[in-house]
Amino acid sequence: MIEVTPLRYFVSAFELGTISAAAAAHGIAQPSLSQALHKLEENIAAPLFVRTRKGLRPTTQGSRLYQHALSILGAVQNAEDSFRPLAQRHASFYTSPDILLKPFRGAFQGLKRACPELELRFETNAADAELALVDQACAPKSHRFHELIREPYVLALNKGHPLAAMRVLDLGELHAVPLIARRYCPRYDALLAELAREELTLTSSAEAVHDQQVLELVRLGFGGALLPAGHVARHEAIAAIAIAIDHPFLSERRVGLAVKKTAAANEVFRIWMTGFNAPSP
Repeated sequence: MIEVTPLRYFVSAFELGTISAAAAAHGIAQPSLSQALHKLEENIAAPLFVRTRKGLRPTTQGSRLYQHALSILGAVQNAEDSFRPLAQRHASFYTSPDILLKPFRGAFQGLKRACPELELRFETNAADAELALVDQACAPKSHRFHELIREPYVLALNKGHPLAAMRVLDLGELHAVPLIARRYCPRYDALLAELAREELTLTSSAEAVHDQQVLELVRLGFGGALLPAGHVARHEAIAAIAIAIDHPFLSERRVGLAVKKTAAANEVFRIWMTGFNAPSP
């Protein structure tokens, strides 16, 4: 008989790609998770993964079980939620460090007004949350992505910088600007790869851990940063300069809410959206 808990472990291993990451996501030891997967393989009489040096590669049977597991776990969650009124439960959110919450204040405030007893919990992993505010590139496979905002990337510079008066910069001109690294951004490595193809190397002046910190470092004159245009809008001390780059993945991003495929998560999403107003372009 297949049990629910090993299925949860299996889905995490499938999506995260390693035993260690899946074990960490569930707060258990790696041997315990490996043993649960082994018993699951015995139950279906087939291997679920091929173990490689780079991690786990799903077998054909593993891919089949993954689709069934999502349906089963979704049904279990729906059954649990049907006996637990929304006003008496919690909702788990995840917000990416490259997304500022200011455009979404109305949505969170509306949710709080509509469900004053609802407890909001913020997760450190998007896959663990019922609702994840992320770039589309980071939406978990187990969630349904709803696009909310599209915004271009710009070069943010302190207005005292010599290039701050420019309206548009070519990629080649970025070599004159020490950049603040945003390694948590899903597009940062892609940007470095694009620059390498152009035989350009950027100098780094600092490395931040979230975008609010990046904005403060730019304001203080530590360097420039490639940021979504909405971050820089109406910021008195920072100039926003367009970047001439012919690359759809790097020229703009799509931000939205990734919603777990359960009745409870969709109900929270429905209420959250009643308070959301898309910012003006």
